[in-house]
Amino acid sequence: MLKMNTWGMKWDLHMDICPCDAYFNDWVAASKLTGKTFYHFGTGTHHIVGLRQAELGNTVFAITASKEEYDSYVALVAENSLVAKSYLAYFGDIYLSNPRLLPDFDAVTMFHLCEFSHPNTASTEYGGTTDRGLLDMMTDKTRPGGHILFYTRSNGWQASQTIIPTWEKEQPVERVDDFKTLRIYRKKG
Repeated sequence: MLKMNTWGMKWDLHMDICPCDAYFNDWVAASKLTGKTFYHFGTGTHHIVGLRQAELGNTVFAITASKEEYDSYVALVAENSLVAKSYLAYFGDIYLSNPRLLPDFDAVTMFHLCEFSHPNTASTEYGGTTDRGLLDMMTDKTRPGGHILFYTRSNGWQASQTIIPTWEKEQPVERVDDFKTLRIYRKKG
């Protein structure tokens, strides 16, 4: 039996290093999106996406592979029932995601694509998928007219740029905008 791949660190809010979560919140507000459902890849201990989207009337389903980030989520919602109603974070390896367990989303953040895959991730023994497989799965879970967002300054951006052009040609998506350091695609349909 293999142990799940986890991230043995935590991510506090570092606006000077990784502002993607704050920029996502800014994009949602500027786009006047309300009543939407988002999938967020990587919560951080700050949970600013879940907190802000609760204020804006949206819901967030998020994943973290960090025990520390998950523990901070449990502490957050234990003290704030209104956030708990709009923001659900779970602990897991995104590469092990089962699409049958995921609802459809209006936007998906793929800010950390190509950052957390391990050498064994896509092996038959481990049961995970590749970064491209993950991107295809999350595209399938995005509603027509919904958005898929990337962070152009992520640690995995260079590797992501090797799979995005083919994905863009093979999936029903179109690049629609750049917002600060976010690259935004819309799913056609």
